[in-house]
Amino acid sequence: MPAVKNPLDPWITLGEEPGVAPVRLEGVRALLNTDDRFHGVDRLADAPALVRELRDAVRAYAVSRERARIDELASAHPVRVTFVGDDPALISTVPDDVVGPVLVAVLEATRTGEWARLKACANPDCQWIYYDTSRNRSGRWCSMGECGDVMKARAYRERARSR
Repeated sequence: MPAVKNPLDPWITLGEEPGVAPVRLEGVRALLNTDDRFHGVDRLADAPALVRELRDAVRAYAVSRERARIDELASAHPVRVTFVGDDPALISTVPDDVVGPVLVAVLEATRTGEWARLKACANPDCQWIYYDTSRNRSGRWCSMGECGDVMKARAYRERARSR
């Protein structure tokens, strides 16, 4: 069986460190990181407006649990239940739909608890979306060696100044 082509492939890069997610969620994480705030690059600048709207709606849901924009997209891109073997699955009702598969991945990740591990880096200059692999889900930075060090140094300097 041939691999299903992802309509987001022209704009996303899977497996880009830091914070790679499990396969089921990596495409969504890669989509969210097309807005590379640390480097000031929007990799969706030449993408259709719908793809940018999808990214921004899912990012808002990931960062602040804002649901209004994602609800609007979901109502315009319905999915249906089908069976793959003995297992039920959700599929988009729109051919070549880019929105439906992303929303299905978000739904599945929310249902399994994986969505709570998808976080935005606490460094306000970064905001990279990463998958928190810490046991107790307490990760705050996309990378301890980069953003974690910067943020800890900033906090130390602030404490030192206030003394």
